[in-house]
This record gives sequence, structure tokens and C-alpha cells, in this order.
Amino acid sequence: MGGGAYAQSRHESYVDPAGNHVESQEEVFEDKNQSRANTRYWITTITYFILAVLEVILFLRLLFRLLGANTDNGFITFLYSLSHIFVGPFNGIFNDQALGRAGVFEVSTIIAMLVYALIAWGIVSLGRVVFAPQVSGHQRVVTTRRNRY
Repeated sequence: MGGGAYAQSRHESYVDPAGNHVESQEEVFEDKNQSRANTRYWITTITYFILAVLEVILFLRLLFRLLGANTDNGFITFLYSLSHIFVGPFNGIFNDQALGRAGVFEVSTIIAMLVYALIAWGIVSLGRVVFAPQVSGHQRVVTTRRNRY
């Protein structure tokens, strides 16, 4: 149980109203490394969930721009408005390529998808470093049981 584990123990012995001898023992072990692992898992899960939602939004933008979707459609207007916040910082890095009469290949959307994936990977990696298990040079387990009748 290295890495900051500790235990709490509670023992209770009594005679119930019927005259029976009752013993109750409860041991609670808390492992700090397990708590750190839970935090790492939470960070990873939340980060990748947010990334997945963002990537779907950006992919839909890319797809509808490629296909030349009608910008008068309410859903398309909403999608473009929502995704513009995330694509905006990358506009102008490369020129968008027109495909046919209405389709546009938005390089900035692909760059945004890659950059946000790298940021998410960095957050998860940082969480793995910050909440890495604490390695201890020793382990100590003591168990003592005494029964008196």
C-alpha cells in the first residue's frame, strides 16, 4: 500500500438484548494512487468528450461547405455560426479552395480540427504527468487479529 495509502479501522463488541455476543469490525482503506487514477480518468474522459463534440461540429461544417449547402437553411446557418468561433482563429492561414459552383474546401477547418486534437492530447498528457502514481520505496502491511472468548 505504498503511495500514500492509509486505513481506518473500527471494532465494536457488545452483548445484544437477547444475550448474544456480537462483534463488528469495519476496515476502510484509502489509496491515494487510486484517487489520482480516478482524477486522471475524469480529466481524460471529459477532455475527449469535449473534443469529440467539437470535432463532430467541425466535421459537419467541413462536409456541408464541401457540398455547398444552402446557407439560407436554418440548421446550416446555426452550424456555421456555432463553428465559426472555433475556425475563426485559423482563417487566412491558407486560401480556401472553391470546388465547382458552390462547394468550398476549407483548409482552416481541417487545421482547426488538428490543433484542437493536439490541445486535447496535451491536456490529457499533462493530467497523466501531474496525477501520476506516487511511487514509494517501501510497502508495509500490518494485520493483527486477536480473539478472546
